[in-house]
Amino acid sequence: MKSNISPKYYYDEEIFIEEKTKIFKRNWFFVGFRSELTNSNDFLSRTITDVPVVVQNFRGEIKCFLNVCSHRFSKLQCTPGGNRPLVCPYHGWAYDKDGIPTGIPKRPLFKEFTQNELLDFRLKEFKVDFCGNLCFVNLSQDSVNLKEYLGSFHDELESLSNSIGFCVDTNTMNIKANWKVIVENTLESYHVASIHTNTFKKLGAQGLNFAMQNKHSSWTADLDVNRNDQANSKIEDLFSFGKYKIDGYKHILVFPNLLVSSTHGNSFNFSLVEPIDSRSTRFTSYVFIGIASNEKKLALLDAFTKILVDFNRKVFEEDKEICQQVQLGVLHTEQQGVLSLEEERVHAFQSVYIQLMQK
Repeated sequence: MKSNISPKYYYDEEIFIEEKTKIFKRNWFFVGFRSELTNSNDFLSRTITDVPVVVQNFRGEIKCFLNVCSHRFSKLQCTPGGNRPLVCPYHGWAYDKDGIPTGIPKRPLFKEFTQNELLDFRLKEFKVDFCGNLCFVNLSQDSVNLKEYLGSFHDELESLSNSIGFCVDTNTMNIKANWKVIVENTLESYHVASIHTNTFKKLGAQGLNFAMQNKHSSWTADLDVNRNDQANSKIEDLFSFGKYKIDGYKHILVFPNLLVSSTHGNSFNFSLVEPIDSRSTRFTSYVFIGIASNEKKLALLDAFTKILVDFNRKVFEEDKEICQQVQLGVLHTEQQGVLSLEEERVHAFQSVYIQLMQK
């Protein structure tokens, strides 16, 4: 199979500008976890390409707004997450669940605002929805609902995300590579033997058990791991109450930029790919363990967690290095590239991408 896109798609700034509208502003964008929005005033702030958004809990009602004050344009929430009312840090304008300013310091110094004038100051609102523990935002008012968007992957993602326990590591890195280089790298195992020799390769994941539906895809693989030996059986027992259990490894792409994986349903990884510009990307990995059946076995839980975190950090550091080498290479060639059967998910991702870019 020939690659569907030429090298210029990985560095051309005009193409990146076009992607902002046709890819990121028309599709559902993963922003975080429902568990981060449990309490009133909990919030998440993200930038979807160039649009700053805030997802906020207003006494149990979750809303998403443009993260820009209507008064003098400061960002309202200035950290990635936390617990704080939706109040501008600059002059103290406070907003309600409808995005309307309801608290204006020294209000008598302003002209008397009519109700309609206050409505003119309303924050721009965006669609927000959940699939299990996963929170998504969509900047387009014309988009399909989240369940329809996720299609046949919805129920599995719901079950998987509701089975996670504690987040044991959040790892953010800036990678000097186009966002598509990073996504495509995760969609194929062809590189594992040469890049992950002492890490992922040792799990023995292989095969061509792919599933594609709508814009998304998955890979299911057996692992060369004896789950019945003494060490692994203890881990299996530790997480035996988990509702999401699989035999082996599962990797899911939620188009365009959420990567989800699990090993046996005992550990989980959610990776968020956020484009910065045409040649650099912010990559954030969230590592979770499953819900422990016996939290009294703290020593075993701590040992498993340490191994898991170290493993994931090494794998993603290896991926970072090779993705940056790919980015250096695409600047100097016009060849289309070629894909093997093991890279079928890359081909499918590119097909969806080109279709959307041509609309």
